[in-house]
Amino acid sequence: MRLLIISHDTVGARMAGPGIRAWELARAIARDPALAVTLAAPTPIDLTSSGFACAAFTLGSHTSLATLTTTADAVLANGHLLAHHPELADLPAPLMLDLYDPTPLENLELFRAQPPERRVAQAAADAALLRAQLRAGDAFICATERQRDLYVGALLALGRVTPALADADPLLRSLIDVVSFGLPATPPAPNGPALRGLLPGVDGATKLLLWTGGLWDWMDPLTLIRAMPAVAERVPAARLVFLAGRHPGGAAPMAMPETARGLAAELGLLGSSVHFYEEWVAYERRGSFLLEADLLVSLGRPGLESAYAAVRSRFLDHLWAGRASLVSAGDAAAELVARHGLGAVVPPGDVEATAEAIVALLLDDARRAEAAASARALAADYTWERVAEPVRRWCANPRRTRNGNAGDGTPRAPGTPHYDERDQPMDDSARNSAITTLDGLWKVEPRPLSSGVPGIGQAKELANSLTRWYVQGIVEQQNAFNAAVVQAIQALAASDDRRHSELSLHVNAVSSQLRQALALAQKRVEQVAQRVEEQARHLADIDDAQTAMAATIAELRELAATLAPGEEPR
Repeated sequence: MRLLIISHDTVGARMAGPGIRAWELARAIARDPALAVTLAAPTPIDLTSSGFACAAFTLGSHTSLATLTTTADAVLANGHLLAHHPELADLPAPLMLDLYDPTPLENLELFRAQPPERRVAQAAADAALLRAQLRAGDAFICATERQRDLYVGALLALGRVTPALADADPLLRSLIDVVSFGLPATPPAPNGPALRGLLPGVDGATKLLLWTGGLWDWMDPLTLIRAMPAVAERVPAARLVFLAGRHPGGAAPMAMPETARGLAAELGLLGSSVHFYEEWVAYERRGSFLLEADLLVSLGRPGLESAYAAVRSRFLDHLWAGRASLVSAGDAAAELVARHGLGAVVPPGDVEATAEAIVALLLDDARRAEAAASARALAADYTWERVAEPVRRWCANPRRTRNGNAGDGTPRAPGTPHYDERDQPMDDSARNSAITTLDGLWKVEPRPLSSGVPGIGQAKELANSLTRWYVQGIVEQQNAFNAAVVQAIQALAASDDRRHSELSLHVNAVSSQLRQALALAQKRVEQVAQRVEEQARHLADIDDAQTAMAATIAELRELAATLAPGEEPR
């Protein structure tokens, strides 16, 4: 059977969680001789595969993806793809969707700093996409039992839990099952020096704390940084390193990396007790970094994202490397640490408790060794071969369930969209209101420099002029693109197309991408403005220095006038 696995994110030597998951699932499933597996990603895959084929497609291009899907007997796709490829809902082949990352909950954190109207629009788009995903899939996988409970409730509300399905499978494991993030079966081996001897002050005697995950906005590196002065006072050899390289795929820029660096600098820790490793660690090299650490750390903030998150890939690396862990309470990783004695669990945001836990673990070699042994033992339960079993079972008998009925017992006509007409109001006033909202969002405006810089005077006006000159091309290009998108949506809305719910999904997807593009463009503009404002401060300092110099020269002239006639001033 020909199985096509589709990733929405980069798969390659430098990849994040979604790409790792797609790659490792392909490797595990391809070991079945009855399956011919192809893995497709939006960019060419620069890893050497064994036992399966690799392909690339253009994200958003229906034609490029259709060349792959038309020859597949079954498809496993990341749920995010439906935002760019709604045509997946109409595939003739059975479709399994991977929902291991509950995007609506993640975006509550990611867009927290956005204006309220944008957050409301994003939440509506995320909810519509989730409903479309739950209607489009013939089967689903998620990352934890807690996630599965969440999705079973949503499937029930959408009419996907039918008497026939429940009679045949009382627990509905054939409809939705758990596929955790996994681990290689072979433990890591050192592959050359990673941090010790390469970062200043990090050597063989260092007690090394390593933050292994990304600096996402919903994580909490700030509590860890604030705990470091107390840790350094009692364990002078302690050093904290963040693996803080730029995401290799299409993730939106995060504010947390700069916030964390700023806090470390403010506390006088940057470059001494706290370091940031600025490159995204290659997938095949991560073992060397993990093995050099004495303690691996992952802290998060309390919230729905943490409560329903997968057991994060970088936390599972703690088990793979056989190292003690420090985590914050409230997520699936914390439950594992507490249940299996893998290290310590601290209350979210508690600086004192975090410092105490770190010191206790760093000073107790026997406790760390015991936690490390427990981690290595637990790692065997999370090998990719083991966690991928529900996918293999589905591949043995993939069935179409999405066209069985419309949720109310009425069979769907061929070609009918799999989106409920109730997803969005379909009357003209609601549609026109949405378009009006888009009209108010599309334009980027360069933010003027702040007026609170003392003594900036004419330098501030000059800096504002420089900012406008430098970013004008960026702003004009972005605004032209954004305006074209809005006009296209208006034209679609004005057409006689009656498939309003499908159009609504497209509008939501484009609106979401537009907001992300706006956020990125605005961030670039503000970064330029910040750099120019810093230069303006320097100009103001020079202006003040010139004024002081002029006053000194005037005083010297007055002094010279008092000298005896004929005496040369020096």
